[in-house]
Amino acid sequence: MDSCTQSVNSNSTFDWSPEKAALSRHGTLLTANATPSRNAAELKFILGNSNARLKPGASIVPVGSLSSADSTSLEQAKARARVEVDVIPETNIFVQGGYIHGKVKIRIRPRSRTESAVLISDGKIRVVGFECIQNEEKRHTFYQQSVSLSDASPFAELLLDSPPDNEGFYAAKEGVHALPFSMYLMLEGGEGTPKGTISPHAGIAIRYIVMISVKVREVETDRRSIAHFYRNCEVWPRLNPSAILSPAAQLIHESAAKSLFMGGSGKVGLTASLHRIYWVAGQQCCVKVRIINKSKKTIKNLTLTLLRSTVAYKPSPSLDVEGSDEHDADACQTSTVQKQVAESALEMGQRDHTRGHASAKGWWAGVRPEETTEFCHFISLPSDAITIPRARLLEIAYNLRVTVSAGPLASNIHVLLPIRIINFLSIDPPPSFPREEQSLLKFLGQKATPEIDEIPEENNHVPRTANGRVLEPLFEDDAADAEYEGDVRLETDSESLSERSFSSRSSLSEDLATSNADIQPRQLGNAIAQDDNDEFVQQAITALKIDTKYGECGGRFADLYYSTMPENLPHQTCTSPHSASSIPPASDLSQPKPARPRGPSSFAERVQQK
Repeated sequence: MDSCTQSVNSNSTFDWSPEKAALSRHGTLLTANATPSRNAAELKFILGNSNARLKPGASIVPVGSLSSADSTSLEQAKARARVEVDVIPETNIFVQGGYIHGKVKIRIRPRSRTESAVLISDGKIRVVGFECIQNEEKRHTFYQQSVSLSDASPFAELLLDSPPDNEGFYAAKEGVHALPFSMYLMLEGGEGTPKGTISPHAGIAIRYIVMISVKVREVETDRRSIAHFYRNCEVWPRLNPSAILSPAAQLIHESAAKSLFMGGSGKVGLTASLHRIYWVAGQQCCVKVRIINKSKKTIKNLTLTLLRSTVAYKPSPSLDVEGSDEHDADACQTSTVQKQVAESALEMGQRDHTRGHASAKGWWAGVRPEETTEFCHFISLPSDAITIPRARLLEIAYNLRVTVSAGPLASNIHVLLPIRIINFLSIDPPPSFPREEQSLLKFLGQKATPEIDEIPEENNHVPRTANGRVLEPLFEDDAADAEYEGDVRLETDSESLSERSFSSRSSLSEDLATSNADIQPRQLGNAIAQDDNDEFVQQAITALKIDTKYGECGGRFADLYYSTMPENLPHQTCTSPHSASSIPPASDLSQPKPARPRGPSSFAERVQQK
């Protein structure tokens, strides 16, 4: 452990000069700001085939002028890997601006007699988003965030056994190491923006992976390799609901006019509008329709259809401008596939009521000739729909087609409205803030403090308060037996009021400063005899039974007692958090009360007896 601490301290003061950094550059999994061709080649080596299997002896081409002899191999592609890694996230769904929690496993295999000792570098956790077309033959990375393992896990130094060398490599402890980590997905400053995930049809997809990688160097041969492992996940963008779901400054509307077949010379005018452009997947989308019928036929049908357009941009190097070093994103061949993903039909109901009936079929009566009607209709958006703006290879857009017709044999009129669909997770992400104390206790093998929502065992359940104090169990008939001889009332004497206020505040301070092991039952009540009565004891026991039965964090008896003590007694009345009937009338406070002899309270003893 001391050597690990020394390695961390020495690493923080190590001189990472540009010359030394260039010497240690022996290839990386994903090169920053790489060309599209290199980016696709790196993804191909990392992901493997369709079954995630790597080619034997696979390696990464080094960066710059390094020869192929200095190429970095993939540790997982070896027959017997010296270093094996794995990443196990807590969930597979993440939202930008949240945290990725999980566990990283690193196995350092003991070396044989013929093998050289190995050194490892600080690991790196990456989240990569990429788009695929043509059965994943063409790939492009549009989103990437990374963090070093030492920054993501406070226990990363436990697997190190020496200070770093000139290139930042450490001697690692042999065995299997499980390290919990938390990685923050930045809202701004990362490389690209997540878009969500979708697989519209075979061969086209938006994918994300969370990956752990560790560089390995053999001491004797100086051979380099990278141990990596990834798992599929989903990453959704973070959006502001107040801005996304607010109505547009102007209505999104389209209009069309057309003559119907055998409908005379008059035309039918159709106007459809949306009050906003963004809609949430799975919700009902409201479309406002206005129909002006100047024809001789009655408009009987309305259909709302959601169309998804998938545009694939296949790069074509032959279309690049000659002599240009930069790749032209528009030098490509496009193919568009349109598919209907949702539909909602509205048919005309009975226009006139039938004699003897109190209702009629349907709610929409159609549009008769020389009539103008304005109404709304809804369509359910698919829960897996998502709009994907173009990065380089793929674009997914949606349009809402509104169609009206006078019958199956008549011609129809339609308009198209653009619509953008987002996922509900983008505006209401799940909580993911790290709980450092709980993870630290679990990692060190200590029992963590039980949370409120944990279900305890029925036989071994002991009620605890919010500050961790243990309460004795109560029984059903305990509350009915709470009796005390004498009638104890409140006293309005200013001297006794000040003593009560001081006594309650001082005892509260003592309770907060005392540990759970030092708490004794007699500390449940420190008040004088005039501060409690039979009604209060009965009420405290009943209230605590309610808290014990319906909430595992019920208050202590002393807490229930002092919660009835206002900060300013001369101006307020004593109240209970569980009953409003215990509030004395204002008229009773104004009347003088008989003085009671002062002395120690038996509140704690009576509660213990019950």
